[in-house]
Amino acid sequence: MVLPDNLKNIITEYFDPNKIVDIKTINQGHINSTYLVELPECTYILQKINDFVFNNPYGVMHNIETITKYIKKKVIYLGKDPNRSLLNIVLSSSDQSIVFMDDAYWRCFQYIKNATTYDIVPSKEVFEEVGRAVGEFQTLLCHFPIQILDETIKHFHDTPFRYAHFLETIRRNKYHRAEECQEEIQFFQKNEGIYDLISNKLKNNIIPYRVNHNDTKINNVMIDNKTQKALCLIDLDTVMKGTLLYDYGDALRLGASTAREDEVDLSKVAIDLELFEYFTRGFLKEVKSIITPNEIKGLYEGYLLMTIEVAMRFLDDFIGGDKYFKTEYEKHNLDRCRNQIKLVEEIMYHKEQLLQIIVNVLKELEYPDEYCVA
Repeated sequence: MVLPDNLKNIITEYFDPNKIVDIKTINQGHINSTYLVELPECTYILQKINDFVFNNPYGVMHNIETITKYIKKKVIYLGKDPNRSLLNIVLSSSDQSIVFMDDAYWRCFQYIKNATTYDIVPSKEVFEEVGRAVGEFQTLLCHFPIQILDETIKHFHDTPFRYAHFLETIRRNKYHRAEECQEEIQFFQKNEGIYDLISNKLKNNIIPYRVNHNDTKINNVMIDNKTQKALCLIDLDTVMKGTLLYDYGDALRLGASTAREDEVDLSKVAIDLELFEYFTRGFLKEVKSIITPNEIKGLYEGYLLMTIEVAMRFLDDFIGGDKYFKTEYEKHNLDRCRNQIKLVEEIMYHKEQLLQIIVNVLKELEYPDEYCVA
């Protein structure tokens, strides 16, 4: 086949160009440029890393290589198929996990066939599987030495830092956009008292640092087409140290919402309490052997903080000129922000219901009594 101009050079680092059957662009995800490369016997994912977002691509790949090697040993020990239970890196012709060519950073992964990622939750049973996958990721890595991981994006889920950055973006107002979103700015200013709920617990050793995926939206979980069981988490670019509260909350942020992240009709944006329950059940089944009582107490805070933090980041990016998230139109990030603000309001409104659901699931799973307190 005739290769696209932007892929001609990099393709030869991984494949014989004469054997390529097809190359397709995958328009999924906010950050990297992704291509599906089909050969007669195998299929691969080729990605150009966004080095504006990830200014240390080698650190990103160090983290991915390190944790996937660790997970691979675990899944083989458990008798699982390592080709379907984790993301597998494909090395270049010079045995490198990352290739720098034509002023761009590239990497390649095996494509997991007969599996699907969903943008919208197809059923409560599948979302329970997503919860199980997120919990399994935490459990598999619970003894991983987090000190060897690079901090590839500084202060990634440090909400107080994000807020300080947001205020500075407003002050600069380089693109003169702050004037049209004053109501949204005031929302974040009004809620500044909650931004350190999790970071203070980490700093004071109330909850432990753990390995975090940090981007646990539903389309980062591979679901087996035949069994509808979760296989593994993909898109490991943001793997760093953090708290499992982040992974729990970020998955619910999108998965338990009744609308897409950029839905502009805010009357459609609410929490599906049944989906919240099913995800929580799947997650808590998997982490039962590792989670602490203080982490249990912080689950609601994880859901709340991840949602308000992402809402703030969308507005920060909009005011700052749309440099981070991919956008499809001029006010895309502003619409995303408004959508997530509505979701934050829903989370706050339903706080007691959400806490009671967590307690009910804990009791159902026979957690110790000291865990089952709202």
